[in-house]
Amino acid sequence: MRSDLTQKPWYSSYVLLIVGLVSVMNYYDRFLLTILVEPIKRDLHITDAQVGLLAGIGFALMYSLLGVPMARLADRHGRARVLAAVVGFWSLMTAASGMTVNFTTMLLARAGVGVGEAGGLPTVHALIADYFSPKRRGFALSLIGVCGAIGMTLALAVGGLINDWHGWRMAFYVAAAPGLILALLVILTIKEPLAHVQAKAANNATLPLGAAFKTLWRRKAFVFLCAGMAVGAVGAYAHQTWIPAFLMRTYHMTAGQVGAQYSAVTGPTTIVAILLGGLINDWLLRRDKRAPLWIIAASFGLGVPASLAFLLVHDFHLALGLSILMTLAGGLWTGPAYAVVQSLAGPKLRALTAAIFMMIVNIVGLGLGPVAGGVLSDLFAPHFGAASLTASLCALTLCGAIAVPLFLLATRSLDADMRDAES
Repeated sequence: MRSDLTQKPWYSSYVLLIVGLVSVMNYYDRFLLTILVEPIKRDLHITDAQVGLLAGIGFALMYSLLGVPMARLADRHGRARVLAAVVGFWSLMTAASGMTVNFTTMLLARAGVGVGEAGGLPTVHALIADYFSPKRRGFALSLIGVCGAIGMTLALAVGGLINDWHGWRMAFYVAAAPGLILALLVILTIKEPLAHVQAKAANNATLPLGAAFKTLWRRKAFVFLCAGMAVGAVGAYAHQTWIPAFLMRTYHMTAGQVGAQYSAVTGPTTIVAILLGGLINDWLLRRDKRAPLWIIAASFGLGVPASLAFLLVHDFHLALGLSILMTLAGGLWTGPAYAVVQSLAGPKLRALTAAIFMMIVNIVGLGLGPVAGGVLSDLFAPHFGAASLTASLCALTLCGAIAVPLFLLATRSLDADMRDAES
């Protein structure tokens, strides 16, 4: 029955739908904090630096370090079972975030969300790679990226409105319910792909962890890709965390106003950017296997001037217009990056490679970006006053320019590394 079901023409689309909804909630629960920064900061009496710890290392440390063992569990014992368990757990910890009474309890709750989400995206990406061929994988993974963009957009819009109407605690409680329902759908309706079941039965699904790390280290394209993404992600995650607060402080708006207006512009643009990146990736890939890395480099490079323009204008409507350019440039990398990671992984290491990639990116980018944004804002306050957060975000924007040469270095060995992965 499992073999018949997984080979049905419609079933891969169903899997994509369910794991796409999981990705929506993954990003919703993760980024809900960003629109609630100002009321949480006021009620819990915390500083910008402490907010950065909550959004950054408090979440990222657990998320990153546990990604690898979670991925090993998924590769060895069943991706659907692991995915259902982690979705349920992070949803419960999201609800716990609404019950916190001080910085310490909020930090523990955010760490708990990180524990659950550590097993989310790597397992989702592995399932997509199992159910979709390389020729369709870039677009399928771009759709997962779109789901993430939808989750972030909804977190800003819905979370902001719930905060204005019922307070920030209720925003966390409402966010927890859909994940619990999805956990049941995953465990009851998603089956392991036949190839994975056969590989596991043959005791051939995974390599020893040390051998897996050595294998990936030899693939220099993967190493340079991780390095570039980690550096670029410092600026990207600082922006994602602090731009709502930046808009509230600069233009004196509420969380609901920022969430509704900013997400109405950047949400659809992010979706277009991610889909466009996936389509361009699959089109150019027929001509040059290095195309994903060229797209990633262009995305980060073009994002620098667009972001600086957005941060430095002094008119809200003009800033919203510039946010279209910033978001369009910044979203192109998603599908190509996820696709090239899976191409460099090979069938035995899909979830593990995705977890290692995300571990590196998130320890550096998500771990340091929000914290750096808050710390620099506090440090710049004596010199820039109310504009200290603006100065902080401008400085961190330059991380994108530093990342571009690393992506270009990755192109040198990509072809050979992909052949090694396929063998």
